[in-house]
Formats: sequence, structure tokens, C-alpha cells
Amino acid sequence: MAEGKKFKLGDLEFDSEQEYREAAGDLKRIKSLMAKYDISDPSQARRILASIKAHPQTFRSPYGKKFVEKLERASGSMDALAFSTGAARKTPSNEAAQGTVAPNEPRGKEKRTKEKRVREKPVKEKRVREKTAKENKLRIFTLRNFIIGVIVIVGIVAFSLAAPKLFSLNNGSDNNDDIKRTMVTAYAKGQADLKAQLYTYYFNVVGEAEEEAKKDSQEAMKKYVLDLSDRTISTMTDTEIKDVYEKLVDGGDIQNNSFVEPSAITVLKEKLQAAGLANQTGNGVEGETAIIAAVNSMMDYQHRLYYSLCRSYSMLNFKADDCEAYANEDLTSLFGDVIYDFQMSEEDKKAYYESFVKKGLIKDNHIVRFSTDPTAYNLPELTPAIEISIKNAAAKAYHTSMISYAPAASVFYELYTSKEKGCICFRNNGDKSRYIQLDADTSVTAQGDFFLLLGDESYTGEWFYNKQDIGLFMDGDKDSKISYVHDLTY
Repeated sequence: MAEGKKFKLGDLEFDSEQEYREAAGDLKRIKSLMAKYDISDPSQARRILASIKAHPQTFRSPYGKKFVEKLERASGSMDALAFSTGAARKTPSNEAAQGTVAPNEPRGKEKRTKEKRVREKPVKEKRVREKTAKENKLRIFTLRNFIIGVIVIVGIVAFSLAAPKLFSLNNGSDNNDDIKRTMVTAYAKGQADLKAQLYTYYFNVVGEAEEEAKKDSQEAMKKYVLDLSDRTISTMTDTEIKDVYEKLVDGGDIQNNSFVEPSAITVLKEKLQAAGLANQTGNGVEGETAIIAAVNSMMDYQHRLYYSLCRSYSMLNFKADDCEAYANEDLTSLFGDVIYDFQMSEEDKKAYYESFVKKGLIKDNHIVRFSTDPTAYNLPELTPAIEISIKNAAAKAYHTSMISYAPAASVFYELYTSKEKGCICFRNNGDKSRYIQLDADTSVTAQGDFFLLLGDESYTGEWFYNKQDIGLFMDGDKDSKISYVHDLTY
């Protein structure tokens, strides 16, 4: 791409597409937080700030930094208010001192009598205190109190002698060893689960080869102090457990007997969450019954996706045969084996089970569902407001709403204004080898096919990312585009 090109989003300008995408991602997260919380409420603002500090990679752009600064101001607003209104309350005593209330001064004999009582009062109080102290001293030194004191002293001495032994019984090395073994076991299990999820992500979502997916998932484990994902903890001796535990503590992965997740691992887990792969664990059922049940679930899942895709394609006014053809093409790209309408024996199902496990589509006898987030598969997620320009014609504004059930294959959006409706489909069927030359210095990859219906007019071609817009390539023309409209202010 030629040097000097800029990427704009609102009033901010970026030097690279990466910075622009980070800003757009921050805007999406900010919008979600504002819909969920009242950020003007100091308690809610502090709650959001605490979550952001625990995950430093939440925001990566100036938009995110501005939002954090706004939260910090909101979280301290109550203290500022208390400070600004914290003037001392006036009391009758200080009002009198300031001359705002006139005291009722006694006159004549009444005044002299009062002054005499004031002078004599300290003397009387001193006599009473001395008498009371003398009586208390006499009461303290009694035989009963002496015996009680001896018993208390003997008890303290006995406890001081026995306490070390008692504590050693309750908190002995055996108990500490059990805690360390439990912590190390949990640490290793968490790593093994994450490693399996990452393999599925690299193999199934990113599309890497089997060996490359294994290598990348193994590489991710180096973010931890130690990689125990392939270790059998139950066979390790207490000495080995102690050594591992101390290394985890020294490295910071365990603090105060609690796990502290490395920030790089948090970022990886966010990617898994976006791809719909987070917390994919087994149900504990094994054997042939579980295998058949898993394949049956896969058939049902494919069936639902198929009819959802058919309905979405029908909104583009395609014939039934074309809708079915496009839906089957999407399912093949997603699953490899499309089996929802097969009549199969149990042996056939077992064979397909192995195929889906190898592809990462079945894990621990659970089917791994595709994320509902199109950006997890490099498909566009349109903002609620967009502008469409066809072949350099004047841009028209539309509101959008995602209607797709399978955005991993093709994502569909309904388009509408007060007078016009339409529909657009972006397909994830580009082979990443087809390039579109924008100018002498810039070429982009065709991401896949698109279908667009605006009123009675329909358009088709290929779509691509063009700076901060989505370009539409139709019959050799590359000047049509869809522009994002970010109309939120912060």
C-alpha cells in the first residue's frame, strides 16, 4: 500500500489499517458498555474501571483512552461533590463565638453565685476522685483476685508451650503438600483445556494445517511460567510438586495461593470467546452411546444452519434451487462433510465422528458451534448506520440489522430506510488468491462474493476491504463502496 495514506474514523486519523480497526473495535466495546451500564454512576464507573485494569488489552486506541478518562472522572465525582459542599456546619457555640448569637449573661447576685460554683467545682471533683481511687485500690488487692491472677498466668504459660505443637499438627507439611498438589493439578488441567481449544481455533477457524495448528497451540503455552499441559501430575513426587509450585510462585503465576493469568493468555482467551470456542469442555460421557449422540447433534446442527441459510438467501429473491445450492456450498465450507440428510448406520456415524474430531468440530463428545460474531471469520459487522454508493453515485444512508444464523459462512443484513428496504449478503468463499488492483501502488484481496438487493435493483460481484470502507467489485468497476457511519459521541 502506498505511503502517506491515512485512515479516518470520526475526528481521528490513523496511519495504518490496524490502528483504524483497533479504534473501530474499541467503539464497539464502548457502545456495549454504555448499553449495559450507567457510566455517570460512580459505583458503576468504578466497576468498569476495575475490569479494564484487570484486562489491560481491553482498549488499544485513542477512543478507548478517552473513554477510560471519562470513567475515571465519573468514578471520582461523588468525592469531588462531598469536598465542594463540605463547609463546616454552624452550631450555636461557634455562632456565639462569631458574634451571631448573643449569650444570656446572668446579672447581680445570680452572677456572683454562679461564679463561686464554677471556682469550687474542680476542688470537689478532685476530692471525689481521690476517695474513689482509694476504695478501688483496697478492693483490688483481695485473696480472690490474687488466685484468679495466678490461674491466668499459669494458663498463658501452658498455652505458650503447647501452641507450637498444636499449630504443627493443624498446619503440618502433609496439609501444605496437599494444597500445593491441588494448585499444580488445577494449573495443569487449565493449560490442557486451553491448549485443546487453541488447536481447534487454529485448525478450524484460522484454517491452518494440522501440524501448524499443533505448533501454534504449543507456542501459546510458552506465555505461562511453565507448560504442564502434557505432564501427568498424579505420577509426580511431592518433591517434584514442591519444585514446580515454587517456580510458579517465583514466576508470578501463583500469588497467595491464587492463579494470576498472564496478560498474553487473556488476549488469546478473548479470541477464543469471539470464535465461540471458550469453555468447550466434555460432559463426562464416554463410549459408543456418546459418539452416536454427538453425531446426531451434529446432524441436527447442520440441519438448522441449512434452513436458516436458505431463508436468508430467499430474501435476496433467489429461486428455491439457487437458495439450496448456496446453502449447501456454505455448509461444505464449514463442515467438510454435510450429513444432515443422510440415512446412516451406527458404523457410518462412528466413521464421521472421527472425521469431525480431527477437524476440531467435535471435542469431548460435544459439537463445537461456530461463533455468531462475523468478525471472528473476517466477515463485516456493519454498524447500525451505513452509506452505500454504487459506481460513484451519490451515497444513500441505510439502517442495518444482522439476520444471519450462520455468519461463519455468509453474513446477511437487512437494509431499510423510511421508504425503501433491501438485503445484503457477504460470503466467506474467497480463496485469498484473487487480487483487485485499486491503483498503481495498492492491491487488495477479494474476500468473497456479495449479493445486494435495494428496492427492485439487484447487484452482485466480489467484496473487499478498502481502507476503512468495504469495496464492491462489479463487472470491472471498483468504485462502489459501503461506508461505516459512527454517529455516537463520547
